Amino acid sequence: MSNTLYPINPFPDISPTDFNKLNKKNVTEDFVEENFKELKWEVYKPFNDTGIDRIAIKFVCPNGHTKINETIKGNCPICKSKPVRIIRYIQVKTRELKNDIFGFTIKSKDVRIDPRHTFVLYSDKTNNNQQDFLIISIKELLSFFYDNCPGVFASLSFRKGNNKLNSLKYKSDLNKWFWGQKDWEKYRNQNGMTLIQNSEFDLNIDKNIKETRELSDKLIYKFSAGRSYNPCFEDIINNNLALPKPSKEIIYKSRQKIKTYLKDNCDNGTYNSMEKYFEYIKQKENLGEEDE
Repeated sequence: MSNTLYPINPFPDISPTDFNKLNKKNVTEDFVEENFKELKWEVYKPFNDTGIDRIAIKFVCPNGHTKINETIKGNCPICKSKPVRIIRYIQVKTRELKNDIFGFTIKSKDVRIDPRHTFVLYSDKTNNNQQDFLIISIKELLSFFYDNCPGVFASLSFRKGNNKLNSLKYKSDLNKWFWGQKDWEKYRNQNGMTLIQNSEFDLNIDKNIKETRELSDKLIYKFSAGRSYNPCFEDIINNNLALPKPSKEIIYKSRQKIKTYLKDNCDNGTYNSMEKYFEYIKQKENLGEEDE
């Protein structure tokens, strides 16, 4: 099965370029679902929208003898092993390329610590209107970020904008996908399907959840001062974020340092915004602060 034959277009009477913002979400999620079914996955649609668009289930050989277009019924015909039931929680992000860039947003709610959570980045227009899937587990994505762009989730000062990522690009002259200068072909179409069919996540779920959480914490609990603040302010925050389970007293002291720094170095608007934010956090966490 070559990269040019998968994914298929299950709706030949609909051109990908006919999608619009009103029907793109539903049509493309159905497009992904039908392509998973084509490779013998059982696919279900969650009753509530919690950030998971489809749930896919398959039975595979634990030793990797299952082709991507088959499911195992009975023991593996090659090694006679009992099949493993694997499950993948699919989140679909669909974008049309703009200047060969696949720009998409990852919010904190998208970062699940279950390694079976899988992104399908669906580009509905690449070379000769070919559709492409870039298929990657959340653990693999976080690992890639940690190795290549560890500041991807770092708040720049007080975060502005929606944290849109514009590093994923399609180079039509090479017919290849890249994240920056890193080749992403191993996640493309059937290559990506092969990766997510590995049963290691399911066989060692506790270990993989722990490792995914550790990656998530290292990436998300990070602050970047940018050009707005002195680097020492960045250190104050990151040193406290790095604490595994800070006590209420440590949290209070950390907030006091931040408040003092902002009061001396920022405009009134920023300081007042911070005061309101800490007041909200204090109410949510039931943390009382001492009289100043």
